[in-house]
This record gives sequence, structure tokens and C-alpha cells, in this order.
Amino acid sequence: MKSFVRSTIFPLVLIAALAFSCNVDQAPEKPNIVFIFIDDMGWTDVGFMGSTYYETPNIDRLANQGMIFTNAYANAANCAPTRASLLSGQYSPRHGVFTVARPDRGKSQDRRLIPTENSRKLSPDKITIAEALKPAGYVSAAIGKWHVGNDPKEEGFDYSLNKYDIGYEKGHFDEKGRYLTDRFTNEAVNFITQNKDNQFFLYLAHDAVHTPIQAKEEIVTKFQAKEGEGCHDNAKYAAMIESVDQSVGKINRTLEELGLSENTILIFFSDNGGHGTFTCQKPLRGGKGMFYEGGIRVPMFAYWPEKIKGGTTNDDPIISTDFYTTFLELAGAKSPDNYTLDGESIVPLFNGEQSVNRDAIYWHFPAYLQSYDGLRGDSRDTTFRARPVSVIRKGDWKLFLFHEEWVLDGGREKIGANNAIELYNLNNDIGEKENLANTEVVKREELLDQLLDWMEEIEAPIPENANPEYFAYE
Repeated sequence: MKSFVRSTIFPLVLIAALAFSCNVDQAPEKPNIVFIFIDDMGWTDVGFMGSTYYETPNIDRLANQGMIFTNAYANAANCAPTRASLLSGQYSPRHGVFTVARPDRGKSQDRRLIPTENSRKLSPDKITIAEALKPAGYVSAAIGKWHVGNDPKEEGFDYSLNKYDIGYEKGHFDEKGRYLTDRFTNEAVNFITQNKDNQFFLYLAHDAVHTPIQAKEEIVTKFQAKEGEGCHDNAKYAAMIESVDQSVGKINRTLEELGLSENTILIFFSDNGGHGTFTCQKPLRGGKGMFYEGGIRVPMFAYWPEKIKGGTTNDDPIISTDFYTTFLELAGAKSPDNYTLDGESIVPLFNGEQSVNRDAIYWHFPAYLQSYDGLRGDSRDTTFRARPVSVIRKGDWKLFLFHEEWVLDGGREKIGANNAIELYNLNNDIGEKENLANTEVVKREELLDQLLDWMEEIEAPIPENANPEYFAYE
């Protein structure tokens, strides 16, 4: 049973905030936190990361006036596990949300292993960031996509709204033709306005730019008349991105008009890489569903006037579990008792430090994700975007451990011959084209040992049973 008080009706938000203000020292340096979370927006799907076809002037302006993070990573290559990790502050083996829906995606005859069971929601013993911020006096809202089970109001948020609450059962338009991104933005503006005198945490998680690819016709027409840029060439997808950009602009204007900008940090982030049918992330390899860079490296900036130096860039690898510890530090809030957090605070990076001096970051995916027609982005094979795999990034080096070959083809005894290991130097090979596992043996062994130690320490479940329905194609 969680020990945090929860309110369930929006009008109670202000009452709750007043109650907290009587008991909590709300120091003026505690910022409001606005976290704008985009669904399926890839690393190069914004102007500040190099795209000239997609148009994101509002996003680009804030990014260039804030700090751009070039090595920002999602905790997974698809939606639900990244959200679970961000909200809980924990790597996926601790909360058990490894993928979306079933872990046995694709045809059984193509899966060599029986995948690990997958949880579709955060368990009640997980303490969300909203719950952890509440004792520090923060009012919180979860507007948009949730996708991790229980209603956000059961997980510490004072107010919540998703697309099903307002009649968007079949896509990004309702029966009256109103666009979902705009509806969420207006709700977010209302929340900010009603809580302008309180400290607040806004988790604005747009359904855009996730499928179905639907956009306002007048914006689509504009992009249909524009020449594409390589694999950035889908007019409807580009129009969806422009609506997201308009949303970010409106949120920031609201903060400015209410005089809240200087005491509000605004962070922009995505849950995984771009959908490989509609966009790609070159020079990165892969896209959504893959653990190559294109599937997990995402666009990010942090904007906080007078606090974060504008026009700056940071190249330190960060991952979405870091936001929990970061928000706690910004809020002056205590870490929950007897609760493990896997992230590092990136506040030192906001203050101009170059690194949080972390040794490594990790991913663990004991499941399968099938491929799809029209995929662009160089997956490992044509059948699956991802097979059971664990990954470590340490410095410029990134190692993959593919469990099918590791478990069934001899493991360490046949390392180098069974294709279980891939090793890349991202500084020299950002596109992950040259597998160095058989030439950089010392580095391979170092990272492999560290990854195996981490998996043992965190009790990461490893698929170990052969699938009797697997058919070995000759």
C-alpha cells in the first residue's frame, strides 16, 4: 500500500496545493517542471538536430536558447517500458515492463526462445515521480498518453486526462474534427493557468507522432508542395510534427504571459526512435523497435531562462531514468525510503558540468518485436526488429548480447563464432556498421563482463528455454 495521499478530481488540485503550502517550505528557487514527451519522434525529426524538411521553429528556438543533449537515450526501443522507467526511476528488470502488450510478437516458428512474461502496468509498490514530488508541495498533472496500467490519479497525479476521456477512440481526430494534439495542449494551458500560484509538475505526453499518421489537411498541403529530404519525405508525418511544434510554442507562451518562465524548467523528450515506415534517423542505424542508435537515441533539450545557459550543448550520455532523480534534486525533495533509483541527476549538466561521471548505461529486452513492411533503417534481420537482447554503453563503446545465440549456440565457449556479440565504437562509427567483436577482444571482454554482472545484480530475467515450435530454415 502506497503511503502518499491522492486526490481524484481536478477541482481538488488547488485545495491540495493550499494544504501542502501550509506544511512545506516552498522556497522560491524550486522550479515548476514541464516535461513534454513525444511519442515516436526520432533523433533527427526536428530542426535543431538537422532536419530541413520537418519544420519546428518553436522547438528549435527553445532548444537553441537552452541546452541540447546529443546523447539522450530512451530506456527502451518502444513505448511502454520507457514510460515505466521514466515514471518509476528504475530500469526495466525492476518493474517488469519490457515491451508493449505481448512479448511473443511475430510468428512462433521464427522465435528460437520462449520470451519472458511481460507486465503491462506498473505494480503498486512502485513510487512514481509524482508521488515523490508531492511531499515537496508539487501539484501534478498527467495529460496525454499513459500506457502503463493504472489511472495516473492512482499513481500520485492530482489530475489526468487521456484521449479516451475525451472521445478519441480511433485516432487523432474526434467526431467534430478537433485535433488531439491541440486538445491536450489546451488542457495543459488550463492546468498551468489554474496553478500559476503553486508549484507544479506537468507531464504532457502527446500521442503524436504515433500512428495512425493523421494531420490537419492545411498543413499536409503545405508539405506536399515541399521537396523531401532523403527519407524525411512524408507530408502527413511532417504535418503532425508541425502540430507538436505549435503545441510547444503555445505552452511556452503561456509560461511567458503568466510570468512563470524564469521559475520553470521545460524539457523536451521522446519515448523512442522514429517509426521506420514514415521516417528514418540517418546517420543512425535503425528506428523504433531496435536497440541500434536510431531506436533509442532521441531528441532532447532543456530550457530554463537565466538558469541554464543558452546556446549550449552537452554530449554526455543520459537516459530517461535520470529524470526522476533530476526532478527530486530540483524540487529539494527526498528520495523515497527503501526504494531503488537507477538514474543519475543531470542537474550538474544544467550547471555547466560536462559529465555526471557515470560508468555505463544499460538496456534489457527479453522479448520479440516483429518487423513490418516498408521498414527503413537497417535492422539485424528482416523478420524481427528486436530479438531478446541486452545492451551496455560505456564511454564511446556499445556492446550487444543477443540471447538466442548466447543461450543456444554455446555462449562464451563459442564466443566470436556464434554471432551473439556485437561491439561498436560510436565515436568512430555512429551508424554501427562495423562490428568489432572479433578484433577488439579486450574491450569486448570488459564490456561483456560488466553487462553480465549488471544483469546478475539487477536479476534481469533471461529467456533460457528453446521454443519447440521454432523452425530452422535451411
